[in-house]
Amino acid sequence: MVFLLVAVTAALATAFFYGVSAVLEQRSVHQVAERGVFAPRLLVDLARRPLWLASIVATVIGAALQALALHFGPLALVQPILVLDLLFAVLIASALRRKAPDRVMFAGVVFCTAGVAVFLAVSQPTAGAETVVSLPAVLPLAILLGVVLAICLPWAKFGPRTARPLVLGLACGVCNGVAAFLLKLVTFSLAQGFSEPLEQWPLYALAVVGPVGFLLNMEAF
Repeated sequence: MVFLLVAVTAALATAFFYGVSAVLEQRSVHQVAERGVFAPRLLVDLARRPLWLASIVATVIGAALQALALHFGPLALVQPILVLDLLFAVLIASALRRKAPDRVMFAGVVFCTAGVAVFLAVSQPTAGAETVVSLPAVLPLAILLGVVLAICLPWAKFGPRTARPLVLGLACGVCNGVAAFLLKLVTFSLAQGFSEPLEQWPLYALAVVGPVGFLLNMEAF
């Protein structure tokens, strides 16, 4: 019970810092030139913006808290709570603008929050049993991620411009979901004792999927 309380508290703190990061990132991205789809040069431009560097600090803090939450709680408990970063982002952005949030947007966020609460109340996720996951076992997930990126990236580049944020956001969301799963595996591996580095495939996969999702998030903004 104590572990679940730690997980929930850390997850809520994670959502807050990710909400702060989202607001700062969105403001920063609007200060630089557009670089197209899947263009790492965008990160070089953003690196010159103090506001964006502040968002990175918030992201790092949030990632550390997310790892803590996943260490003590199940993925099915932690990740739905992180959806609340949208609620925090809307409230923080409204506070910075010193005006009430858009009613439709705020209503959507409230319903989203209520949906998360209902999901957690009904599902009541528990810690369950942790086990080592082999690389071949997750190949279908890797293939699915590849298919999503293969569809979304060309669509974002050559499709209607109005659909670009939605498509990039979808690809980013899938990458972030996979990254959360990999982070859960990494925290489990660390708890069991970090043995041979070459056996720690989740860490290397996270080092690829995480930055890809991060870049897609910046481009979606």
